[in-house]
Amino acid sequence: MNADGRKRLNRTPEWTALAKHRDDLGEVRLRELFAADPGRGSGHTLRVGDLYVDHSKHLVTDETLRLLRELAAATDVFGLRDAMFRGEKINTTENRAVLHTALRAPRDAVVEVDGENVVPAVHAVLDKMAGFAERVRSGAWTGHTGKRIKNVVNIGIGGSDLGPAMAYEVLRAYTDRDLTVRFVSNVDGADLHEATRDLDAAETLFVIASKTFTTIETITNATSARAWLLTELKAGQDAVARHFVALSTNSEKDDSAIGLSLMIAIGPDRFREMLDGFRIVDEHFRTAPAEANVPLLLGLLGARRAAVQPLPVEVHRVPAAAGHGVQRQVGGP
Repeated sequence: MNADGRKRLNRTPEWTALAKHRDDLGEVRLRELFAADPGRGSGHTLRVGDLYVDHSKHLVTDETLRLLRELAAATDVFGLRDAMFRGEKINTTENRAVLHTALRAPRDAVVEVDGENVVPAVHAVLDKMAGFAERVRSGAWTGHTGKRIKNVVNIGIGGSDLGPAMAYEVLRAYTDRDLTVRFVSNVDGADLHEATRDLDAAETLFVIASKTFTTIETITNATSARAWLLTELKAGQDAVARHFVALSTNSEKDDSAIGLSLMIAIGPDRFREMLDGFRIVDEHFRTAPAEANVPLLLGLLGARRAAVQPLPVEVHRVPAAAGHGVQRQVGGP
């Protein structure tokens, strides 16, 4: 049993049925699945917002998907989903609510945690982020010497690095091309050196992102970045305040605004458009039935080793009437 009393995933009858199904499939090949089902290319697709999700190239059948949905039902995925949207503390490891959806909720939404609506606090932080991002982008925020900020270096690890870095890559077309944005996570000094080797310290802002502000890799890189800055500027400690901002979920030490580097890069308006897109998927996840629920599907395919090893899911943006779509692939071994 898990700490919260739920049966372990791989000890359920549904998991056993899924494992047997995997064995029954044997060494089936993708070409065989397409040959057996001429409509597979369109039948194994779903839509959410302007996303067209094609999972036909996974080595799964309709029976596989049915068994996966039964596994989800047996483990109360939708019950936990609903509890998450209510702000209940479903993170049993840390006894915390999972508030990703609250981070993109509209201003008039209500998400209560311990009897308090957290949405106003979320938007207060977003507004604060937007104000700072605009000051950097407009040149109102300058470095210690008065030079305009042209470079942003995000220092973090785990989610404090991967989330902003991946979003930046995906949204690069919307970034301010006058800004250089880089991400440092490796504690090896070569990573920071490579990120700063061609930058003017007087034009560089470091964004230090840490969940608890106790992560040794992030603290080490931040300390090294400060030393680099002061050496390059030949300045004292008073220069640091114009070139470093700190982001954390440790409320005693700072505010949580891990997306600040991305907001500086794409601007507050684009950032809010991104949150609007997340909100569309959130609402879809909350309301769509199991057989048409994209986040559920992608999560279940993550349990792919219970069936067979797949190829990537393809996710396409549906083209607008007068524009071109964007095609990307996610997934992998």
